[in-house]
Amino acid sequence: MGAVFRKHPTQAQPVPRAQVQTEHPAQGFDPRHLSTELLVWCRADAGVESNGSTVSRWRDMSGRGRDFSQATASKQPALRASGQGGRPEMVFDGADSMTGSSLFPMLSNASEWTLVMVLGQGWSDTGASGAYQNSPGIITASDSAGYFGAGIVSSNGPGGGIYNAGYKESAPPSGAIQSAGDPCIFVLYSDSGIKSRLNGSAGSTATGAAMLSTATTLEIGDSAATHSDEPYDGPMSEVMIFDGVLRQNELGSLEDYLSDRYGVRMSG
Repeated sequence: MGAVFRKHPTQAQPVPRAQVQTEHPAQGFDPRHLSTELLVWCRADAGVESNGSTVSRWRDMSGRGRDFSQATASKQPALRASGQGGRPEMVFDGADSMTGSSLFPMLSNASEWTLVMVLGQGWSDTGASGAYQNSPGIITASDSAGYFGAGIVSSNGPGGGIYNAGYKESAPPSGAIQSAGDPCIFVLYSDSGIKSRLNGSAGSTATGAAMLSTATTLEIGDSAATHSDEPYDGPMSEVMIFDGVLRQNELGSLEDYLSDRYGVRMSG
């Protein structure tokens, strides 16, 4: 009788596909292992469900199931196979949008949170005004007004903030990007005030209170029923939301990783 091979009793069973989709597709850096809990993580090179040339669902790689989706085909963003850094990216055309989970209930402390986004080459600042709540909305969360949102003003690039008895916003520093449409790594966070970073450079600080509970459904791209007068028009490679403020060394490591991954020039 020939040899009989049996599975070692400690060998793990095959991992279900749904769980595989939450695994980090690259080596060397995993934002789920930082000191601050990762609540949402979407990236265009993994967990994307296509509907032909457009995307119907953008899966949350944090493993928490907080996907973004769009059922209407005409509002689905496109997927570009070779975008920023030669990697896939979502492309919103000013009419596309995707909705996600409710933001406020995710947060342990409404005064402490971090948003990180990678925007590829070619975003538009058409329709931009002097205030972020009236400018092209990249990502927002509200029921009828601007309680949380990131947008674009002129050629300065993305910034944003919250509404709480007045709008508190953080603008990016001059020179963080050379011109409108340049690729960027954008960070917006709340830590005893609203603060931002663009390509490693710190923006302005606005003293502000906690995010209001009306910061409900997250929406990428469209500005309907939110703070912004204009939708987002441009590429997007990655989105992360953390339940708190990253340590400075962790934030620096994350920015360096994204800079290398997507070929974005850092100015800080």
